[in-house]
Amino acid sequence: MSLYSRLFSKNKSKRLSGSSARGWFGKKPSQNLSMGTLNKSSSKPKSSKKTRLGVRSTGKIAVSIALLVTLATAITLLTLQWQTHREIRDIRIKGSDMVSMDEMYPRLEHLMGLHPDSVTSEDVLGSIEDLAAIKSAQYWVDPAGSLVVDIEDRTAIGLWLDGTIPKLVSADGVFLPYKESITQTYPLVVGFLAKDITSDRIKPSSFHTLGSFLDMAQRHPTVWSSISEVGHHPTEGIIALSHEAGVKLIFGTSNLETALEKWTEFYTKEALKRGMQTFHTIDLRYAGQIVVKENPDYLQTQFIPNRSGGSS
Repeated sequence: MSLYSRLFSKNKSKRLSGSSARGWFGKKPSQNLSMGTLNKSSSKPKSSKKTRLGVRSTGKIAVSIALLVTLATAITLLTLQWQTHREIRDIRIKGSDMVSMDEMYPRLEHLMGLHPDSVTSEDVLGSIEDLAAIKSAQYWVDPAGSLVVDIEDRTAIGLWLDGTIPKLVSADGVFLPYKESITQTYPLVVGFLAKDITSDRIKPSSFHTLGSFLDMAQRHPTVWSSISEVGHHPTEGIIALSHEAGVKLIFGTSNLETALEKWTEFYTKEALKRGMQTFHTIDLRYAGQIVVKENPDYLQTQFIPNRSGGSS
């Protein structure tokens, strides 16, 4: 065999040997094709995994729903059982400074031990309607079994003397209990006849104008602090006496808010400067003016000549 032939045969043998023994990276071609197939088929396990995750999620949702339904059922059953065995165990007052438990309890004691559903508004509110201090009230039974009565008190605006017994008066003329612990001062209400008074109030037809005046006066601190007595005169309307020097103040029957504002301005700018003792009457009824009558007794004392000196 020639040298050329030998060389040619050797190279061919090497190529055949290399191609038949190994592919790229020293692996057989069949293995290389197999790897490609594995890469494509690797998506199948992923799809299977997603399916398994979806099944698991659906299962978790189903379990959660089942738990929620069970919990809701248990709560409903417990609520029904609690409602069935619930009863009124005690009584509480809310919102009132004038009604005491000593007044409230005897009127509602008959409701103790009853189921709340068997108690009517008449049972509760009808039992306390005789308490004059109550303007309005509502009630409920709380989860602990307490009958809670939420009260709005009537507001006191004046003081009334029933003989020697003091009583407070509300804006609608109802007498309220007077307590020694009360620190707020009220003007004394005067000037009503026996026919205007009942056992528990001043008749609304007689007290309406004065009640409205006092209700407004409370919102004017200067007025409220400067008057000591107040009443209703047949011709002059609302009249009052000042704390200082007992000066008569005439407010009239109409435009009461304007009269109150006029008195506030006159008192702070003029009366305090001159002294209340210099006035006898201050009439606030007229538009655009205040009619003042001076105190003649005071004026006279200011001009009495000094006669204590000896002869010259």
